[in-house]
Amino acid sequence: MCGTDRRKITKTVRYFPLAWELNPYDMKKKVLVIDDEEDFCELIKNILSRENFQVDCALTLEEAEGKLRDHPQIILLDNNLPDGSGLDYLQMHPLTFTDSSVIVITADPRESVKEKAVHEGTVAFLSKPFSVQAIRDMVRRVA
Repeated sequence: MCGTDRRKITKTVRYFPLAWELNPYDMKKKVLVIDDEEDFCELIKNILSRENFQVDCALTLEEAEGKLRDHPQIILLDNNLPDGSGLDYLQMHPLTFTDSSVIVITADPRESVKEKAVHEGTVAFLSKPFSVQAIRDMVRRVA
């Protein structure tokens, strides 16, 4: 070998599965919780993470705008937020929510709020307070 040192060259090859090789049941669905109560967001995040959902939280509509670019499949939307009404935002930005199932969660039990939620195309309406089981069941049903 002419006195040269031949070293074995190793190459790391990364494998990326093709689209048809992915199992949609193995992928976690994305959930975005938009609520101004940080403790509530963390509670919902803990509950749904155990149910195999990928959960993110936004405390304002402004913060939610950036996180909506990740195209969550399910959105838990509070109506009363510090920088506006969740339902008004939904009405003003309908294309932002086209690929998402929106569940309105609010402490405002007025019938007019429920009617507006239905009119805006939300899939469900939960009045606070609600049980852990109620939120699990609702998100599972929507997923």
